[in-house]
Amino acid sequence: MNLEAELELSLYEELKTIHKSSKSEVILVHNNIKNKLYIKRLLKECNKDVYYALKNIKSENIPKIYEVFEIDNKLVVIEEFVNGKTLHEKLKETDHLEEIEVINYIISLCDILNILHNLNPPIIHRDIKPSNIMISNDNVLKLIDFDISRNYKYGENMDTILLGTKGYASPEQFGFEQSDCRSDIYSLGIMMNVLTTGKHIKEVENKGLLENVIKKCTKISPDDRYQDVSALKSDLIKLIYKTQASKEKNINKIGYKLKEKIINEDSSKPINIKTKKINKNTRLKSKYIPGFRNGNRINMTLSTVFYIFLIIGLFVVSSIGELIQNLIVVIMLLMYFLLYTNFLDIKNKLPIIKSNKLHIKILGYVLYSNIIFWSLGIPLTYIVG
Repeated sequence: MNLEAELELSLYEELKTIHKSSKSEVILVHNNIKNKLYIKRLLKECNKDVYYALKNIKSENIPKIYEVFEIDNKLVVIEEFVNGKTLHEKLKETDHLEEIEVINYIISLCDILNILHNLNPPIIHRDIKPSNIMISNDNVLKLIDFDISRNYKYGENMDTILLGTKGYASPEQFGFEQSDCRSDIYSLGIMMNVLTTGKHIKEVENKGLLENVIKKCTKISPDDRYQDVSALKSDLIKLIYKTQASKEKNINKIGYKLKEKIINEDSSKPINIKTKKINKNTRLKSKYIPGFRNGNRINMTLSTVFYIFLIIGLFVVSSIGELIQNLIVVIMLLMYFLLYTNFLDIKNKLPIIKSNKLHIKILGYVLYSNIIFWSLGIPLTYIVG
């Protein structure tokens, strides 16, 4: 270990061992300088090139790799600590997850796998399963645990090390062929089935929205599967559109039936239907007029008197100068009226007044009242003078 690496690692205080096996150890650590939590991985058997490549990838869907050290035939990796739950933990809380939720998760996985699979050389994760997918507290999907990931090597017939989680690993990971991007697609298919049914595909098959997608992902021959995650993502997006279209169609059907029911119920009273239409149009015209919006008779009466008063004020004049004075006064009164009666929901649109704090709201009304007064009061004083 060189002095620089030793100094860097000394900054990370070990707090808790999260996982330990004969090949790796995962430890929660605290950086005393930055005052942040990180994950420290001690890896005895792994492809170091994978972690060096991951360090250069900027994606919210994998934990950020901060440091990679080679020490005594071990790889020490310092990576982002993700606070959240794995899909395995989420699945334990319920029997299964909703298909649309799962589709959105897999689309996010397709995005990060598309980056990994298109590197040179490509990175194959080889251990995609619910416990290796985290959903952070801010609802961001993270693909974790690249300890058995490998670079695809062109020209090789099979993997030199047979690894992967039983039930999720593709057939080629057990020595039949070299694993490639289609191996990860196989694991995605198995995981989709587990998440949506709560069972492995050998126990219960998904018979819902994802049925055909899962079947294609989990074909025995890699040549019969999706050939890349972009094709898989495309089909998943189509399923979302299909679901949305189906919902809109059902809503339209319900709306048609309700309309038909209303017409049938009122068929013996055609005059009432016409009256309803007239009333609707009347409401549309009056719902914006202060004093008439809620149909309160007292408010409507007082508002009518006020509007008549304004109109009379415009015409009871003896000269052009008096007409201009009255016009300014009418405009001023009308602006105050519209401000304090919340015309067109103005209190939720004007700065300061739209504040949720009462003292700021009051300050806003005082400010706008003064603006109205001085902007119209000064010209009025000038004319009168």
